[in-house]
Amino acid sequence: MEHRVLTRSKHGLVSGTLRGMANYYHLNLNGLQLVFLIAAFFGFGFVIYLVLWMSIPAYSKRGELLQAAQARYQKAEDGYSQN
Repeated sequence: MEHRVLTRSKHGLVSGTLRGMANYYHLNLNGLQLVFLIAAFFGFGFVIYLVLWMSIPAYSKRGELLQAAQARYQKAEDGYSQN
């Protein structure tokens, strides 16, 4: 099973937050950028973007997060196989 984690992209225009979300959720990047641009026009897009930027880990932590996800998956799988 392929494990995925949500991280900011290292190839983003500003911080990679929207590109990371688009990659993880299989969304159209241009559409997501348009939604945030419209939201920014109404005043709450910047706040949402800042919250996402602070809460989504950087791409450099991807390896650690993948190892943790694999360990949790393995632990859960071992727990099910013992029952």
